[in-house]
Amino acid sequence: MSNNLKWDYAKFSSEDNVRMEEYTSPPARAMLVQAGLLPSAPESALVLDNACGAAIVTSLLFEALGKTSGLRVVCGDLEEAMVKTAADRIAHNGWNAEARVADAQALPFPDNHFTHNMMNFGIQMIPDIPLVLKESFRVLKSGGKVGITTWTAPGWVTSLQSVFPSWAPPPLFVSGPLASKGAITSLLSATGYVGIEVQPVSFEYTESMSRYLKYMRPLLEKVLVEEKPETYEAYMREHFGDGDLTMTWEACAITAEKP
Repeated sequence: MSNNLKWDYAKFSSEDNVRMEEYTSPPARAMLVQAGLLPSAPESALVLDNACGAAIVTSLLFEALGKTSGLRVVCGDLEEAMVKTAADRIAHNGWNAEARVADAQALPFPDNHFTHNMMNFGIQMIPDIPLVLKESFRVLKSGGKVGITTWTAPGWVTSLQSVFPSWAPPPLFVSGPLASKGAITSLLSATGYVGIEVQPVSFEYTESMSRYLKYMRPLLEKVLVEEKPETYEAYMREHFGDGDLTMTWEACAITAEKP
């Protein structure tokens, strides 16, 4: 298996981001509901969209709450390309938000600052997860909520294991140290969080086989070494045809409170 799982975010197109959000938004929405930000948010809410990517969390909030809700959001990401994407999106939509470069392991914000700190599929991409949780705790106000989403079974992982039974997915795609409720609870408790909730999120995602394989090819080239992407592509077409493909995706929505 390749360890070269770092992506060149500067090469992500708007189409790439749209597709990504098609399957990251259901868990994100569940997290926001669990954190008390949807269907309505406190008037004083100041939200950190942490490891924001293209700002799907921010988008879901403003699409549901509107521009005049009083909600304020700060989008932070270590990748400058994603910060630019988020900033462009904010400007285009006129949201009450800003985007800036921010390392989740050393957040450039004061203590006791945010009411909510949301991380949608970002934490498992960061080397020091306990440090991320400590930084999230530091910048939250008392009574503030942290929200996290992690994959437990992305749809494509099961299909890949059907073709290559000995293949094991990288921790990035199965949450690594956040893969069990016990591990998550232990990490959050050790940081000082209370009121920990871990809820499963399962949903179906459908797209055409040709679109699926197009976007899978770069990923296959990163996660396969001895196995060949062509073998997987041939298997999928043989077993599922060239029409629509529906897969079940499984994730966790995690929330906790700073006392």
